[in-house]
Amino acid sequence: MMAVTLHRAPVAGIDPLTLYRLMWLRVTVFVVEQQAAYPEIDGRDIEPGAELLWASEGDEVLATLRILREADNTRIGRVATASGARGRGIAADLMRAAVEVLDAEVPGIPILLDAQAHLASWYGRFGFLVSGAPFAEDGIPHLPMRRTRLATERLVLREWTRDDADRAFLFDMYRRPEVRRYLGDGRVMADAAEVDALLDCWSGLAEGLLGVRAVETSEGARLGSVLLKRIPWSARAGDGHPEGIEIGWHFHPDAWGAGYATEAAAALLALARAHGIRGVIAVTNPENTASGAVAERVGLRPAGQTRDYYDTVCELYASVDDQGAPTARD
Repeated sequence: MMAVTLHRAPVAGIDPLTLYRLMWLRVTVFVVEQQAAYPEIDGRDIEPGAELLWASEGDEVLATLRILREADNTRIGRVATASGARGRGIAADLMRAAVEVLDAEVPGIPILLDAQAHLASWYGRFGFLVSGAPFAEDGIPHLPMRRTRLATERLVLREWTRDDADRAFLFDMYRRPEVRRYLGDGRVMADAAEVDALLDCWSGLAEGLLGVRAVETSEGARLGSVLLKRIPWSARAGDGHPEGIEIGWHFHPDAWGAGYATEAAAALLALARAHGIRGVIAVTNPENTASGAVAERVGLRPAGQTRDYYDTVCELYASVDDQGAPTARD
């Protein structure tokens, strides 16, 4: 048996015979096998930044996938394996290679894909999480999925999952009065089932770079959450202006005092600025001086108290280097 080799190139860099074999494989799987009469050659393979990855054994193409680079995210799709090559882990090798490329090239940027529903758990092996409602494409059930990963010196920021360990950690964190003291009405979680509703809410906040990320050590110990999301105006505030973007953090008491919130928030704020998100703010309960100190350590300046957000009085922290950064209003 010949060695399986992995390749990556834009369409313009692929020799005609190999490109023909790649397209033949995709049509065989997606049009013929799945009996879906749709335009498999959709024009996106030649978009700027588009690349194909494939595995071959000699001249035979065994599996392939496509990378697209979109404005606010990247995307993996067209994952196909020849019938005679299935069960050998070749598609998994291609997925790992694609994720590695994108994580290195644009760390922290979401990788999206639309998974056939029966393959969602397979994509979950590579860190993808269901990120929206199911839909049908050419009569085949699909699920949108998303993966993010941003590493710092000590930390990894990633998507929250619904596995038992993540859910148990979130329940343990939000059942603690000292964590909930300055959040909303201060009510603690009393039932582990509440975690699912929380994760549903967070899933709805995911939009490009925006969303709620888990924070863990590089060794995998869970620490808390860091968020970058749209901030709702209070009733009768905003004057019709679009919602702004806030950054925030919730950490388990066992993680307090080690600088983890500062490190995670600084990395996320830098990522936002690098991708054109300006005017990011933070709001805290006026009594939460520890959280205010984190805001200042990541470069946000105190801007007074405001009632513009969450229908309550908040301390406002604004970006020092952003033109038109908000100031507090009564």
